[in-house]
Amino acid sequence: MRGFFASLLIILMSGCYSTRGFIDSKYKTIYVEPVKNKIKFTQETQEYSKYRSFPALFENNFTAALIDRFNLDGALKVDNRYFSQLRLETEINDFVRDVLRYTDSDSVEEYRLKLFFEYRLYDNKTNELIKENSLIADANYSLSGSTATSEEGALKELFIDAARRLVEDVTEAW
Repeated sequence: MRGFFASLLIILMSGCYSTRGFIDSKYKTIYVEPVKNKIKFTQETQEYSKYRSFPALFENNFTAALIDRFNLDGALKVDNRYFSQLRLETEINDFVRDVLRYTDSDSVEEYRLKLFFEYRLYDNKTNELIKENSLIADANYSLSGSTATSEEGALKELFIDAARRLVEDVTEAW
């Protein structure tokens, strides 16, 4: 008898969790528009430089990370512009490289990368805005020691973190 109740409990609990909390069940596909870079290049944000710098193809790498994350998540299938039910527009507003730690000789030992971005989710047929939000992603990297990483590797982690945050915000309602 105890085995029967345990089996019943497992069956009932297995159907209770879903990552489609926010998305209406009528939406099955999404089109991810290429990410737009809205960073102001000439805005002074650092004392040692007149202009801001960041890696080439910045927004393209973020777009690829978003598509990969939607495919991994599986709540929404990525489709083309004409047949998708949802459309995602994303804009990068800022990219910051902060020093986290210095060595005893005042050399930089660790950096933190931050990506500030916002998105808007539309019903692709009616053009109705469904959801919008601003998010921040970050990644740290060390220049020396056992955890040393290149900035390129940290940028990959930054885009993966940003894509994870955005996809969770779109598909989950907590």
